[in-house]
Formats: sequence, C-alpha cells, structure tokens
Amino acid sequence: MTTQAFANSKPAISLVVMTDLDGTLLDHYNYSTRAARPALKQLKALGVPVLFNTSKTCEEVAGLRHDLDNLDPFVCENGSVIHIPKTDGEGYNSEILGTSYVDILKVLSQLRKEGRKFRGFNDMPASEVAALTGLSQESAWMSKQRVASEPLIWNDTELALTAFRSQLEQAGLQLTQGGRFYHVMGRADKATGLAFARDFYQHLWEQPVKIAALGDGENDRAMLEAADFPIVIPGEKQILELSNPAAVTAPSKGPAGWNHCMLELLEQLQQGA
Repeated sequence: MTTQAFANSKPAISLVVMTDLDGTLLDHYNYSTRAARPALKQLKALGVPVLFNTSKTCEEVAGLRHDLDNLDPFVCENGSVIHIPKTDGEGYNSEILGTSYVDILKVLSQLRKEGRKFRGFNDMPASEVAALTGLSQESAWMSKQRVASEPLIWNDTELALTAFRSQLEQAGLQLTQGGRFYHVMGRADKATGLAFARDFYQHLWEQPVKIAALGDGENDRAMLEAADFPIVIPGEKQILELSNPAAVTAPSKGPAGWNHCMLELLEQLQQGA
C-alpha cells in the first residue's frame, strides 16, 4: 500500500488519534460531531491524523470523512478492513484482515439451520435497519454494504448465546458486542487497526509515535488496551473498566467527552514537548 499521499504530513507532535464513531465521536442519538469540533480543529492545525476505527462500512465513513475534511486512512467493520486513500484522491487501497462477508454468511446460515435465533443485517431491508439505528434510509442502505462483518440482533437466551459464540469460534469467527448490535467477524479486532496505524505512521514519519484511542463499547476494549493514551467515553449501557494504567474516563458522553479529553491531552503533550 502506498504512503506517498502522506509524505509531508508529519505533525507538530508525534501523535496519532484513533477513534470509534457511534457514541464516541458521534452523538449516540443524532450522530452529530458538533461538540467535538474545537478539538478536531486543533488536531488539524497541529497536523495530527485522526483515524476512524469503527464498525461502520466504507460507504458510511466516506460521507463523514468528507464532512470533516478528513483525508487520513481509516479502519472499518471492527478492524476487519483497512482503507488508505489513493494518491490521486480517487478511491482507496483496501485490505481485508478478517474473513470475507460471503464466508461469514455461510457459517451463519448453517447455524440458523441448527436452531440459533438471530437477525442480521443481511436479513433486514434498509427500512428495518433505519428503524433500529435511527439512520436515514440512504444511510441504512450504506450500512448494509458489508465486506467482512455482520451485525445482528440476538433473539435467544444468554445460555444459547454462549453456545453460539463457541460455534463461531470453532468456525474461525468471533462475536463482539458493540453499542447497538453483536458483530460476527473473523480473527481481527480494533486493536488490529491500531497496530496498523502505529506501523504505518512510524514508517511514514521515521520516528516512534504515540496513539490516543477513544471508544465507548466492548468492541473498543482491545483498541483501548493497546493505546498509549486510552480514553474511555461513557457508554449508554456501561462504562468500560480497563487494565491499561494510562486509561482515563471522559466526564461526559459522546463528542462532548471526546472534545474535553482530547483538548486536555493536547495541552499536556504540548507542554511536555
């Protein structure tokens, strides 16, 4: 994958920001980033890249990147797919790190025949996805354009869920829980995306980099545990507790908490520079 498009992008501080979207940079209810705009503006002024690491699809992320004038690489579907913008600005160089969508659906089809009760995005029309997520019909359609993961709603007991998880693992897949859905995917996670970001920018800038990671859900745990500056955004259902001693918890949910902690971190790093 080429890195030429980023050759002149070494920032004032050797920092990369990697962030979850739903419930973190995006408000859980209205998907707004407004409260985080001051920190995003300062990050851009410093030349610090902000990489989205999300359960969303490439099609969903493209619109947000345009709205925020974000030109950095990004990671989709919970670490399963990496996208690096091409040097000509047309499309991306992409790599699937997990398991293909077709193979995931084959496994899920077999497990459904064996009595497992769930409803995935592949089973739903865009109108149903829109109703469940609060997205527009168009955005819901984009969220159905999966490459390497399947969000689903579980419709059975916790005991059956444990058995389902075990069956997926035997098939080389895994089940992770996000803010709204369970996600079936291959042997990749958001920490895979963070490892990519660290290697990519250390090679690009020819110096060590620190990574600040922000997330609110269980599917963000691996990414946060692997970060130099893990920032936990309070979730709708719980607040993650990490073993990473550097972890801090934002004082508020969503983009407001994102903004507060990021501005605070930038001030600390600039004072120590």
